[in-house]
Amino acid sequence: MHKAKENFAWTRKGYQLMIHLSPRLFWSSLIQGFFEAVYPFIPFFFTGQILNLLLKGEQKEMILYWVIGALITGYISSVIANGISHYRSNLIYSAMDKKEMLLNTKIIHMDYELVERSDIHDMRNTINQAENTGGIGLFLLLNETKNYFQQIFSLLISVVFLWSLFTSTSQTTSIAFNADSPWIFIVFGVALVLFTVLSIKINEQTQETIMKLLLQGGMWINNAGEFFISQLMDYNSGKEIRLYKQQPIYQHNMRRMYDYTKSTLSKIAQSQNRTIVMVQVMSYLLLVSCYFWLVVKAMNGAITPGSIVQYAGAFTLFIREFPNLLSSIQALINNVEGLKMLFEFLNLKSNRHEGSLPVEKRLDNEYTLEVRDVSFSYPGSNELVLENVNLRFEISEKMAIVGMNGSGKTTLIKLICRLYDPTAGVILLNGIDIKKYDYQEYLRLLSVVFQDFHLYAFKLGSNVAASDDINEEETVAALKKVGFSKRLSTLSKQLDTYLYKNYDESGIEFSGGEAQKIAMARSVYKAAPIVILDEPTAALDPLSEYEIYENFSDVIGNRTAIYISHRLSSCRFCDRIAVLDQGKLIQLGSHDELVEVKDGKYYELWNAQAQYYHKNPDGKVKEVVLATV
Repeated sequence: MHKAKENFAWTRKGYQLMIHLSPRLFWSSLIQGFFEAVYPFIPFFFTGQILNLLLKGEQKEMILYWVIGALITGYISSVIANGISHYRSNLIYSAMDKKEMLLNTKIIHMDYELVERSDIHDMRNTINQAENTGGIGLFLLLNETKNYFQQIFSLLISVVFLWSLFTSTSQTTSIAFNADSPWIFIVFGVALVLFTVLSIKINEQTQETIMKLLLQGGMWINNAGEFFISQLMDYNSGKEIRLYKQQPIYQHNMRRMYDYTKSTLSKIAQSQNRTIVMVQVMSYLLLVSCYFWLVVKAMNGAITPGSIVQYAGAFTLFIREFPNLLSSIQALINNVEGLKMLFEFLNLKSNRHEGSLPVEKRLDNEYTLEVRDVSFSYPGSNELVLENVNLRFEISEKMAIVGMNGSGKTTLIKLICRLYDPTAGVILLNGIDIKKYDYQEYLRLLSVVFQDFHLYAFKLGSNVAASDDINEEETVAALKKVGFSKRLSTLSKQLDTYLYKNYDESGIEFSGGEAQKIAMARSVYKAAPIVILDEPTAALDPLSEYEIYENFSDVIGNRTAIYISHRLSSCRFCDRIAVLDQGKLIQLGSHDELVEVKDGKYYELWNAQAQYYHKNPDGKVKEVVLATV
């Protein structure tokens, strides 16, 4: 009983979401289901009435009226059902899009630590997998609700049609068979129950077989198929495919997917065909018994000959729809697991402390950041990525953070941006724990360019402003500061130039260095008082990198800058340099101070880089060769 209540609660929750996404879909499903249920009964009813009129010798005009009534009623029901069907299909597509947007919105707003967790990605993929292969979850409610209404209405109309048959009494005994015996109803009920139970059992076994076939390698097929197809559709992949002769890899895996899909679909078809044959045999045996009883009732004068058509049709539809309805109920019960997955994802709770303290608005942009006794380990791990780190970023200071890969540099930036909160210790803004501040207000203080930055297939101006509402003068100024002016002058559409060709065939495929400049221009445009740059020039050629650093003070202005780089020669412009090693802060000072410590980590890293910027006496770049650590 408890399980039934739980299943009902989840199904009701699914329907509440369906109505929230598309209120008209529920009611259009009900209306379409009603007219699809009515439509098959129209010919039975009118044919029976017309036969009775013919046998009574009624006037042709009366018969003609019934014929016209049958045609008009059938036509109207068909038109309404088909019209609503098209309308409902559009609503289903719209609701599915809204559901996807709901999931995507959840991803955008959930804690970043959840976004980085593999089990969260698996949960999201499983939701899609369940819908695409098994058709379960919200997908089933959107598509099948109309069928549920159609089955319910069909049964109700069948009972209405058959009621007069059950209550009729024989007038003669032409056949020595008591067709009015109550035992007939008992036997019919038992037979119907047995037929239904066997049908459901057979359908359950078939469904289990199909689900096993779909899930055996199904996740691999979907993931691999999505990957290979996306690669083939991406023209950027064409270079590697040709240069490294990767065609056999794609052909082999596409053949594997084709063979598996073909084999799976063949087995599914065989299983479904066996089920159809078994269920049809049982239904026809039951129908034969019903027809025999119906004929006996007619011969004994209990019903008119014309009514035989009406009752035979009603019996046929009842025996077809009753097990279908029970199977649908079973499908709803099985569908609960899909709904659970969906709502579990949508109900993921934020673990981040939501502060409410407003950030002080300072026209002088004097904000200090302090990392105090901070240690951190990623969720699910006991390994410390950062350990007892203490750093203070002074107002307008330019600080570089350097170290080997895995030393904790990017992790520290994630903590400052509150993508994660420290496991221990605290990060302070003007002496107050950043967790106490309103999160969105705190983020307005930061302009960040990550190494794995992302540009969008929107207009250039929108990429810089991170909005469609842009200030053209400030956007151009930001691009100029990062050295993009020359490239901008070559663009006929200027700031209206689309990046990439996703939305516009004239879109530009910018180089990696140009893309990095656009990302840097975005941070300049935001004009936040604290700028964080994670390997901001990794994709730039040496000359462009040199130009950036020569004008770095102009690019950053009097803002506080936190700069991460592997290229130590590019850190010399910074006021101080923090050296991290295995999650610990081991050195802190200016370039000149640190390079004098011969046994220090900074000196080791500095000397590992063979060459850096050289200039002629006239100040022009002669050679720029940077060796990475």
